[in-house]
Order: sequence, then C-alpha cells, then structure tokens
Amino acid sequence: MFSLFKKKEKTNIVAPISGKLIELEKVKDPVFAKKMMSDGFVIVPNVQSSTFDVYAPTDGKVMSLPTTKHAIGLRNREGQEILIHIGIDTVDLKGKGFTSCINQGDYVHQGEKLISVDDNVLKQNKLDDAVMVILVKGYDKDLLINY
Repeated sequence: MFSLFKKKEKTNIVAPISGKLIELEKVKDPVFAKKMMSDGFVIVPNVQSSTFDVYAPTDGKVMSLPTTKHAIGLRNREGQEILIHIGIDTVDLKGKGFTSCINQGDYVHQGEKLISVDDNVLKQNKLDDAVMVILVKGYDKDLLINY
C-alpha cells in the first residue's frame, strides 16, 4: 500500500485497495464528482480474480456499515472521518456481492480487511466498481498529494 497523504501529526492514510488512482472529479457519479459529500479520490480496482478486498486506510472505529455493505464510515483517534464507498449505484444490490469482515462499532487497524467484493456481481449488473475515498471531516485539503 502507498501513502496518499503527507503526514500531519500521527495520521497516515493509505489506499484501501490497489488499482488506478483518479481524480474525484472524473468519477461517473455526479454527487461524488461535484464533491457534494467532500473532497477525496477514487481508485479503480486492479482486479486479478473475480473478487477484490477493501482494507482499512487508517486505524479507526467503524462508525457506519449499512446492511448493503457498499460503504464504510471510519473515524480515527484524531476525530477525522473517512467514507469508503464501493462502486456506483451498488446500494441497489442490497448487499449481494459484498461480504463484510467487520461490524459497526469495531475498531480496525490500518491494512485490516473490511469488505470482500464479488466483482462479477457488479459486472453482471453493469455497475461501476470504482472505490471513492471521501475525507468527510477533519482533513486538511493540503494533505492530498498531487497525483
């Protein structure tokens, strides 16, 4: 995993999956592309098999994990919050293709597996598998490394 942010105090954020890093403005979902939820980045998964795994980009508490398992909200010890949103319109799958390795309320460590995604289910439903990482609260935009 590679670091996407300059260090500020003790916080270090890493990519939750391997793949191609793209600017948030280029994602096919207008809510994310227009930064209505906040700033962040997108990773298009490098899928080597029919599944890919999403890992914790930082230590933190799982603040939200909907029953659809398509998104995870984390808060680290500094109070910074991150939203990891897997795919576009994947909420419509109602959890099909997503296997959670964690529960809401759990404390996770950077690099710990959060969710396994069956990419075939996304492809069969013609859904984009881009993973949005949104810096919801407490992050300085200057922490983003120019890429």
